[in-house]
Amino acid sequence: MDAKNYSIQDEAVSKTKYVTHVQRRVIFFKKRGAKIKPIEINSNVIILSGGGLVLPYFRNNRDKWNIVLVSQFRPAVKAMTVEAPGGRLDLEAPDIALSRELLEEAGIKVKPQSIKIVVNEYTHPSILSTINIGGIVEIKEGMVKNKKMAGNGSCENEWTQVEIFDLVEIMKKRDAKLIMLDLMTSRLIDEVAKTVGLLVKKY
Repeated sequence: MDAKNYSIQDEAVSKTKYVTHVQRRVIFFKKRGAKIKPIEINSNVIILSGGGLVLPYFRNNRDKWNIVLVSQFRPAVKAMTVEAPGGRLDLEAPDIALSRELLEEAGIKVKPQSIKIVVNEYTHPSILSTINIGGIVEIKEGMVKNKKMAGNGSCENEWTQVEIFDLVEIMKKRDAKLIMLDLMTSRLIDEVAKTVGLLVKKY
């Protein structure tokens, strides 16, 4: 669709600190033969701040690749989850935001430029107006301790707990449907596996 050939009008339905719900009316013009016909689309849209996850990985002293995830209770799914550290981008550059989230959620400090951005995509574009950024970063084994409490529950209303997983084992559990992961974390696990040579990229 040509950006010059459509208009957008939003009517607010509700708004909170981080979430805006609007009724979006889009009118664009489509050429059919010699005629140009206006087409109208009305849709409910949820507007969210951009978000991102970063997956740290390292080779341990037994020459095995490991990844670092955080476990926390997610009210939206009413369950404990394990996922890559992350959160809102807050108008920062992606690598800066991800390095901040990694420190806040997992207690791991890295230079922003050491994070490789591997994912930049829409999330449920049929209803959500937001983007998700994903990155991976190699760290040293001594930079993280298993089951270490991190995060700041007083400001983010959440507590995270660091968990170290063997890369091959978590991929086997995921494929056997023994563990449920969010799509971005699962994608980043594959990106790490490609990077360290455990998964061949076929495209």
